[in-house]
Amino acid sequence: MLSNDPGYHNRQPILATNISDLLYSLNSSTYDEIAPKVEYWIEYVLREGFTTVDELVGGVSSRVWGQGGFHVARFFKEFFDAPHRSEQARSFVEKLCRHVLRWFAVASAENFSAHLGYGYVSKGGGDGLIFAASFVGPLIKYGLLDHDLVRQHLIKPLIAHHYADSNSTMKSVRASAVYQLFIAAENTLLQGLLEPEDVQACFELLDTQFYRPTNGVVEPDAEKLKVRCEFHPDVSHCDLTCGPGTP
Repeated sequence: MLSNDPGYHNRQPILATNISDLLYSLNSSTYDEIAPKVEYWIEYVLREGFTTVDELVGGVSSRVWGQGGFHVARFFKEFFDAPHRSEQARSFVEKLCRHVLRWFAVASAENFSAHLGYGYVSKGGGDGLIFAASFVGPLIKYGLLDHDLVRQHLIKPLIAHHYADSNSTMKSVRASAVYQLFIAAENTLLQGLLEPEDVQACFELLDTQFYRPTNGVVEPDAEKLKVRCEFHPDVSHCDLTCGPGTP
């Protein structure tokens, strides 16, 4: 058989795209209808050997990276926890979540003050990093990322930067990413996941002027960012409500 034959054995990219499109369609009104279809296709293509776990992770992660997604994270949580779930499918969820988190960490090294186009690890430049933060946050909230991985790959890459005095865009992209992480993960990040000095660095970063995205990312809203933590960093920030000793 010719290597360029378009048979079913060579359809991994199409399968990943179709599953990603279904995931992208998940919202509050379509969830009950779409979720069983995503579940079916993931289990089916892995069980029948039409694609491997690693191939599916590679194909789907590049799509979910730029869409954010509370509903996608919710689906992965329910999908993973289902008692009848196959080990292959659970492995897919675990590897996908780890892959996106590590991708987010590497993308944090980039200089987003330049043209926000192709050539970035972060698809879509600064917008892509912010969208990814709104996807990583719910993964943390739902417990789909190991706490040690979160400590290792999440906040420190965002705050381990030196900014030139004139480089406000690069800094404000990261401020917006931190904002999206706190919004999406709710209080989970502040319940022992982050070191106090990292929390303080995040609060200080949030004092910068926020990056204004071009692809419809929600801009920061002080009223939406109400977080509680187990300690009270000595930082004053109008967007954060932090009470010591609260659960």
